[in-house]
Amino acid sequence: MECEKLAITSNIGQKWAVTLCCEAEEKLELRVAKILEYLDKNYLLKQWAISDIEATGSYGNCLTARCNNEEIIRVSTSDLLEVMREEGQVIELDASSIKDEGELFKILIRDGVSIDVLGSGEMMPLRVLGKYVYVDEELFMW
Repeated sequence: MECEKLAITSNIGQKWAVTLCCEAEEKLELRVAKILEYLDKNYLLKQWAISDIEATGSYGNCLTARCNNEEIIRVSTSDLLEVMREEGQVIELDASSIKDEGELFKILIRDGVSIDVLGSGEMMPLRVLGKYVYVDEELFMW
């Protein structure tokens, strides 16, 4: 899968999906933290619904245990950022933004190596996403 540095503007409400291309030495949690910070600042996204998480680290273990006991947990952006910045690893994550307009963004981490970002409306800037490839958003059933 070849990564491209393409930026497009989407129509309002149009869904898009990308798989981020991470360098071998890059810590994927820091890449996700950058995206979360951008969404918090530009979209005022303060809450996330997590349907799946498996993470190490102090706070990551805590959220993993909560999610194992509850079907869906709600966390603040600052809580999710804490997991991304702490010493540890996020192996699995299925997090959807919570906003009055409905689900705007979704972040998926699989096997601790793959990051998919789904969105509705305008595409995030390249400086935030970094290298990525477009994927069919219908594969994600969202």
